[in-house]
Amino acid sequence: MKDFINNNLLLFGGIVVLFFSSVVIWGNLIDYDIYRNGIEITANIIEAPEDCENISSRGGFCKLEYNGKIYVERAGNKFCHLVSGKKKVKMLTNENSSDLIFPEEFNNFEFASGFILLAFAIFVIIKNFKQKKVLE
Repeated sequence: MKDFINNNLLLFGGIVVLFFSSVVIWGNLIDYDIYRNGIEITANIIEAPEDCENISSRGGFCKLEYNGKIYVERAGNKFCHLVSGKKKVKMLTNENSSDLIFPEEFNNFEFASGFILLAFAIFVIIKNFKQKKVLE
């Protein structure tokens, strides 16, 4: 069993990265669709950070309410000023209001990052098969 794992470690790693990149690409496609075709709405702010000075890019969560649904969004230091001390905020949503994003939340690097991960996963998987052929 140990030999099987050692001989296929590159393949397993490639498959894990392939799965992770697929999830990233799927999420980015949803955000891209909302960014391009989204409906601008006004959401009520239920809870938001009070002070934006000490918020990191990964922190600063806020609770928003729209159409009777509660959404938890990460404002981070980039969007904290839009929700801090306010009662309403403009957001983008899709047709069935399942996701909310800030109007300028989507960027092109975010879109490309999933494809970069995908290319790396394919490279690792191909390298595994080439390495197998050399060993045979």
